[in-house]
Amino acid sequence: MDASALHAERRAATATERQFWFAERIAPGSPAWRVLSTVRIDGTPDRKALAAAAGRVVARHPALRSVFAPEDGELGCTTVEPADPPLLELPPGTGFEAAARELARTALLDPGTGHHVVLALSEDVGDAPGATLYVLTHHLVYDGLSHEVFTADLARAHARVLAGEPEPAPLAHPVPPPPDAARRAELTAYWRSALDGMPDLPGDGDGPTQRDLARTEPHSRLVRFPGEAGATVREAARRLACPPFAVLFTAYAQALYDLCGAEDFCVGTPVSTRTPDLEDAIGCLLTTLPVRIRRPAEAGACERTWTTFTDGLFHMDLPQDDLVRAVRTRPGRRMPLYQALFAYESWPRPVHDAGTVRMRTMPVTPLGTQAEVLFQLNELPGHRLEGMLQAPAGGLWAGRLAALSDAVRHRLALLTTTTEEIAR
Repeated sequence: MDASALHAERRAATATERQFWFAERIAPGSPAWRVLSTVRIDGTPDRKALAAAAGRVVARHPALRSVFAPEDGELGCTTVEPADPPLLELPPGTGFEAAARELARTALLDPGTGHHVVLALSEDVGDAPGATLYVLTHHLVYDGLSHEVFTADLARAHARVLAGEPEPAPLAHPVPPPPDAARRAELTAYWRSALDGMPDLPGDGDGPTQRDLARTEPHSRLVRFPGEAGATVREAARRLACPPFAVLFTAYAQALYDLCGAEDFCVGTPVSTRTPDLEDAIGCLLTTLPVRIRRPAEAGACERTWTTFTDGLFHMDLPQDDLVRAVRTRPGRRMPLYQALFAYESWPRPVHDAGTVRMRTMPVTPLGTQAEVLFQLNELPGHRLEGMLQAPAGGLWAGRLAALSDAVRHRLALLTTTTEEIAR
């Protein structure tokens, strides 16, 4: 790649970047702000080519060579010369948890100096050639869809390195402008009305602060679904005239109600802010949308959830910090707006030709605690469902995860059962 194509550029940080920059100041080095994602490699990778390819990907994407710093009362982002990511060696057959323990707090990842990527390779154990590449990054510059972009670009760059071909010019990173004053007033009025009087999710006393959550080890529990569950959810979604997301989200909300009895609460859900011109960009291009849940056990809960969510989508361009300032009127230690999260990954995971090997992504697993209770749900090839519940160890919800898992499955079974089946 032509080094002259790389130039310094400064811009104002986005709301999501501000959120994670301040979070890092609150709890430096917390696993909650790190992302450890995996790339499955079929075949034997060329380590030198892999390292060179990763360097090309970092140079291609402005977010991966950026430094954030305040100036004149505003957080700014400046692109710098790319830093080649280190490629560490892990013992053969190293699984995710062992890799996380090895990498989560490494000093090699340093967002303050623009070192945003650390790689670690573990060869498979067995006769078939293969490996797992672990990619450690920071939420400042990376989200779930960024991992799909990173893997696709890594595969193409690996093939070009082996073929002796140059890399295309670096990408630009356009940032959507913030809403103007009139739109900001409209958005503020909407959210104040939508979330007026909303109580917190019932919890343990005054609840943990965001700093407490970030410093607490997570307690996790897998949620297992039968193989046909994904197809059953899709059929129910067609019957209810909403997407599978709404059915799954509603089942989680109802399960929370079953365990705490709340008739009115909010669940946050990450939503992509990618526009067509950012389709191939790497960055933290998302916002967390607060979805108010009312009367979750009554008829029509799924339709109400979907309507509330879609209304929020039309008003999601209010920056998150402005939304919190506009809506939060109660003092308290707990997370504002929502204390429960629902994260849903349903995008395709294609296999990428990388020359001598092939690459594909695996679902991203949270390293740290970002809420009092989290349900992450992945839709895998063949419409298979894979879920995980997470809560801070020692907290109220950590002791309820088994019951919450049962409640989610029970509620999902009820939502996907037809009237005819109930009658039988």
